[in-house]
Amino acid sequence: PMSTAESSKKKRMTQAERSAQSDRQMFEEAIKLIIERGPNKTTLTDIGIMAGYSRGLATYRYGTKDNFFSALIHHLNHLWREELDKSIKDTRGITTVKEAITALQNFLHSHPDHLRAMHILYYDSIDHHSEMTQKLAEIHSAQRKQATQWMEEEIADSNVTPSLSPENFAEQYCSLVFGAIYQWLVNPAKINLHELLESFKRTLQLMARD
Repeated sequence: PMSTAESSKKKRMTQAERSAQSDRQMFEEAIKLIIERGPNKTTLTDIGIMAGYSRGLATYRYGTKDNFFSALIHHLNHLWREELDKSIKDTRGITTVKEAITALQNFLHSHPDHLRAMHILYYDSIDHHSEMTQKLAEIHSAQRKQATQWMEEEIADSNVTPSLSPENFAEQYCSLVFGAIYQWLVNPAKINLHELLESFKRTLQLMARD
């Protein structure tokens, strides 16, 4: 027979799994509501109800909508990082840069709503200081740092020093990617994000060797 300690451990794990499952379901419903209504008109009450739980669950667990959206950004960024890490594994330099663009294309194809909601939240957080604003700043800083490292690897491997410093290359890389996504958010019917990203691979390669 199962001991009391084992039974208690199993119960705790089950509760943790249930919490994780309810979080995932609330995140998925929040993504739909953010795309449909925008962050300002998305409420924690609606998220809980749409996910099939009580109207107060999201508030009970996260306290405020800002806290919930911060957790959602963390969740979405984690999904994106999984796609990125899978694509750039065992690559270096400009090859990594191009594979990172391919990863974004793949994420666009497999999780378009996740990509859209993630960046809607990014841009919505700009006009007010909040936990989301801090999270966004941290994410952007990490991305610039990573892109800087990619360029440093390219310089080390090719012995070619481009006119752009690794730091400036990283800023250009992030500007191109975030600018393209912003245009797609504003006018998805006119902006073919996949093709625009594809063109960046050649542009960034030229920047790395110029």
